[in-house]
Amino acid sequence: MYLVNTEFYIAQRLSKREEGNKAGIMERVAVVATAVSIAVILITLSVVVGFKQTLRELISGASADVTITAPQSHGIVSSVGLEECEALDSLLKDSRIVRKSRFTNKEGVLKSDDNIVGVLLKGVDSLYDSSFYEERMLEGAFPNLSAEPRKKEILLSERVAQKMDISVGDRVEMVFIDERSGVLRDRFTLSGIYHTGVDFLDNSYAITDMRNVARLYGGDMLTGYDIWLDEGIDAEVFAEDMDNALLELYFTHGVLAEAFSMQRLFPHIFGWLATHDVTALAVVVIMLIVALLNITTSLLIIVMERQRMIGVLRALGMHRGAVIRIFLYRALFILGRGMVWGIAIALTMIFVQHTWAIIPLPTEGYLLDAVPAALCWGWWILAIAGIVIATVVFMLIPATFSTRISPSVIMRYE
Repeated sequence: MYLVNTEFYIAQRLSKREEGNKAGIMERVAVVATAVSIAVILITLSVVVGFKQTLRELISGASADVTITAPQSHGIVSSVGLEECEALDSLLKDSRIVRKSRFTNKEGVLKSDDNIVGVLLKGVDSLYDSSFYEERMLEGAFPNLSAEPRKKEILLSERVAQKMDISVGDRVEMVFIDERSGVLRDRFTLSGIYHTGVDFLDNSYAITDMRNVARLYGGDMLTGYDIWLDEGIDAEVFAEDMDNALLELYFTHGVLAEAFSMQRLFPHIFGWLATHDVTALAVVVIMLIVALLNITTSLLIIVMERQRMIGVLRALGMHRGAVIRIFLYRALFILGRGMVWGIAIALTMIFVQHTWAIIPLPTEGYLLDAVPAALCWGWWILAIAGIVIATVVFMLIPATFSTRISPSVIMRYE
């Protein structure tokens, strides 16, 4: 008769390392491989979630949850104006909207004696939420949007300012092509310099007072509305609802407009993120297989080296289920140590990257200038639970193999 915890005790005794023991060496290798695999899985999840969170925050901050424009403009570049009317104003009084801001876009070229840089000049009104850029301001301030008379101030990214070799307070000339007037020129004072780390924002975005851009069109010109929604409102659902209402508005008032969520406004970015989901899944599966194979190999060697012990236990009356539990406990010991080290490695790497951004990225291919890392505890818990379940199921193979050893094996070693 054996105690209830006998299997656990025997598994603990098996964990004692012996010099020159092949099983002990394989066990250490399995722990290291498991730790590395778990660290890679957790870091991969953190990077994927970090990419999604960072890009969503940056895109929503730089634009809005939903943008309404004339269909031809796709919310970005347009010489097509959006016709204003009372019916459209009524639609924009939806209770789900917490803030809306008018904007007017125009493409142009920043010009100096030595450099030319193409940018999209976005003119915004005084209701625009400038907190996104103010939080990322390196020098100066956001343009004054409520000054009377208007101020011809412009906000540029650090990258564009460096290309143009200008600093806060300098004057910069912009050249525009107008279908009616031909070439237009205007001069602005650089009020501030920002840095987001997002390629398309830092390469070609400039912001000024909406009245400055409308003047380039010869009067009152509106490209569209930036709309920020109440917390918890699904932007995709809202954009679809607004699209249906705008379609009805077209038939009743002849106003042609369309609503774009972030996903529709930046499909290349969200498509790119979707491909990274597939890559991340492949990495997670491969690392899980590596961890499981190492633990399995280690257990098989332990079983082979402990045949005599297993035979003795079986001769003493221990049933097959108890033997299986011994080696399942053994697998969990290896997994537990590997998991502790893996989590410690992952936390350290994420902290270092988040604090010092030691791993840079080429912005041309990855949109961000450094690898983002986010602590996603929910995904981590799911991943760890999945690893534990997969280990228990997978370890039944070597554990079951151990039950095939009969007491007669003892006689071979006598």
